[in-house]
Parts: sequence; C-alpha cells; structure tokens
Amino acid sequence: MTSPILSRRRLIPLFVAILLGAASFYVYSARRPPPRVAVFAPNGQIEVSLMDFTQPFPLDPLPAGWWHRKFWTRAPMTMTFVEKEGVKALRMETKASASMLFRYVDVKLADYPILRWRWFIEQPIVTTLDERTREGDDHPARFFLALRTDAGEERRFEIIWGNRLRRGDTKFIGTFPHYVADGADENTRQWRDEEIDLVAVTKQFWPDGKTAQLTDIALFCDSDETKTSSIAYVADVRVARKPEP
Repeated sequence: MTSPILSRRRLIPLFVAILLGAASFYVYSARRPPPRVAVFAPNGQIEVSLMDFTQPFPLDPLPAGWWHRKFWTRAPMTMTFVEKEGVKALRMETKASASMLFRYVDVKLADYPILRWRWFIEQPIVTTLDERTREGDDHPARFFLALRTDAGEERRFEIIWGNRLRRGDTKFIGTFPHYVADGADENTRQWRDEEIDLVAVTKQFWPDGKTAQLTDIALFCDSDETKTSSIAYVADVRVARKPEP
C-alpha cells in the first residue's frame, strides 16, 4: 500500500505543473491580439485621421479595431480623454509601467507617406541611464509601427520622444530600430506639431526601398525599465499624401 506521504509528494509536482500550465495560458491570452476587424483604410482622401481623440470613446472595452496591449510583468499605463491647453487629447501616464494602444490600419505608404501628429510631454523620463541601452529604454511617448512589404516581409520600428536624443537621431535596441522625432527638456510642457516622411525614415533602416503597407500603429508609453514616471498627451494622428512639387 502506498503511504499517504509518498502520494502527496507525487501530487505536488503535478499540482505545480497544472499551475504553471494555467499561468502560461493566462500569459498567452493576455497578450493575444483581438481579431483584425474594423481595419481602418483611407478612401482616396488627401489626409485622414488614424487616431482621433476629439470625441471620447470607451477605453475598456475598446471599439473594434483597437487593442490595449498589456504585459504580464508590467502594470499598464493609465489613459484618459482630456483637454490640454485648448487641445482635445489622450492623456497617458506611467509609473514604472508600460502598455500600448493599437489601432489596426491598412495604409499604403506609397500613397500616404506623411505622418502628422501633436504631442505634449508634461513629465519626461528623468534618469541617468542611457536611453540607447536596454536598461534605459524608456520614453514618455512613442509610436510603434508595423509594416508589411509587397513581398510579405514584416518590418517594425518606433518613432520616439528622445530623453536626450534629438530629432533625426536613431537608436537600436538589439536590431530593433527607433527614429527620434523630437525630444530634449526645452521642448517639454508645450504642444509640438510633428511631421515626418515615413518612406524616407524607413529607408534609413531598410535601404532596399521595398514598398510597404502600414498595418498597425500604436501609442507606446513606458517607464518600467528606469522605474520612473511620465505624463504625455497625444492628439490628431494623421497620414497624408505628399504635396505636389
């Protein structure tokens, strides 16, 4: 007859395995994106809004076509709709936290290469850590962009507010590229109007010049690596055709 003690010893590893399996399922579920429905695509307009925050919408749950990506090991940023100095915007705050607000899109960069937006950095990341290292890789606001080339190749990069880096600088975390659209303390606490040519920027990282479509755009705010905090506002995220010469 098997002793009760031996039975319990055999049951403990099984119980641990069940718990780990459940935890793995939860992690996977938390990170799994929703179905790609309500994908936004321009319809021939000269300029279109990708992220319109002038009219508040539910943040939990989000409308179809939007996704708040949270991380298992991090608390998420907090988001609210506000009016900041006369501008209707999305306010994003982090406290040693991080998350991403996605929107599914289908934008041909050959037709709409210009990305325009406004942002206001109220509380920048203050740290002695180098933002070009993984340990210092936090920014009060950034855009994550996912591309798919005509050949089906997936490409991803970020447009960031630099802590010390300035407009036009680039950085790589591993092989992942980042383009600095703006930054520095003297540019904080004011609305900044931005415009960049996505085709020109991507050619810096992928010189082959393959045509691509923008499939995802996300606002990404994080202070989890540096254990600091940040507050940023973003408004009026648009894509536009290139002006005729």
